[in-house]
Amino acid sequence: MENKSKKIKTIVYIDGYNFYYGLRTAYKGKYKWLDLQLLSDSFLQKDMELVKVKYFTTTITKSNNQTSKRQDIFLKALAAHCDKLEIIYGKFLSKSSQCRECGYKYEYYEEKKTDVNIACQILHDAYLDSYDCCYIVSGDSDLVPPVKIIKQSFPKKKIIIANPPNRKSNELCKAADGFFAISKQKIKTSQLPHSVQNKTGSKLIKPKSWI
Repeated sequence: MENKSKKIKTIVYIDGYNFYYGLRTAYKGKYKWLDLQLLSDSFLQKDMELVKVKYFTTTITKSNNQTSKRQDIFLKALAAHCDKLEIIYGKFLSKSSQCRECGYKYEYYEEKKTDVNIACQILHDAYLDSYDCCYIVSGDSDLVPPVKIIKQSFPKKKIIIANPPNRKSNELCKAADGFFAISKQKIKTSQLPHSVQNKTGSKLIKPKSWI
């Protein structure tokens, strides 16, 4: 009986806002209706098996209600369509500042916990031996320390950086085993269906402003 070679267990970790802002700066309103599992699968070599996609994001709580609604539709569509995807949430922290010239006080929001969540997940999954190889979709140098720890503690595990459009950290790429830029073609061909049906039978439709 022929022995089949064991597949390389692979997890993809996606830094949601780092990826989103890269998409927005590169392609404006295009390609936001993105099938993250299909995109992740496109990274893999033939001897790899996608076991999980972990998507790190934060729900919008700011005053722009339409933006919040579009994000909610997108996240629900992902959950309904992608069977290997897990969404891990951080949070926005409200802060205040004041204009030095006119004295106007204003409130702004800062995303928190995403870097820590990604670091914890890639370290925890390495400890559990959940992957042989992982892809990190981010251009954030804050992820260098956990990558270095994994390379020191689990030298056989491979880490590859998938750089979002217009996002790259040379330090992060150098710490990993390899890196590449996510091409426009991969993004363009990894879109969700225009309409996604959830478990209740209702349809989640691509927002009109998302080209």
